[in-house]
Amino acid sequence: MKNNKGFTKYSRVSLFFILIVSATLAGCKKADTMKPITQITSISESGTILPELQWHEEFIILQKSIIFTRSGNADTSEVNAGRWSVPFETAALADLFATLENVDLSKIERIQPLDQPDGGGSEYYQLTYSNNKTWSLEYSLGATYTNGELITQPVQDFIRTLQLPTEAANRHK
Repeated sequence: MKNNKGFTKYSRVSLFFILIVSATLAGCKKADTMKPITQITSISESGTILPELQWHEEFIILQKSIIFTRSGNADTSEVNAGRWSVPFETAALADLFATLENVDLSKIERIQPLDQPDGGGSEYYQLTYSNNKTWSLEYSLGATYTNGELITQPVQDFIRTLQLPTEAANRHK
């Protein structure tokens, strides 16, 4: 059935549907494509222990180098502090970067605890991209993440394979 403008009832419905879909898609912001990861940072901190035993450890993992840093949190610290270059297997490091670049970050959500615990250590994971944008997980005060292990597990597994320099092996003096 045609109307006086030459359109059928069905073509107007189809045109209307196409316009609605087009407007909806135009209004959607295209998901930013994350650039390649240039740095992976893993930080761990002691919980509530004696101040002279409290520590802060950090792995800065780049595509061609790994730096491990440890510091104490008190002037009278007994922490074996320093900054060390860590040897690594090139293929394993490339695999880590590739694994993390393929994680769908939208599937990871923070879960706040109902009651925050007293004390306890903290862990942080940060991915830095070639466009200098960062994405991070902060496991502190009892917080967890749905699917957080998609990031934490490969990083922890990789770090466990590293052989720290002899002088960095012991956390305390």
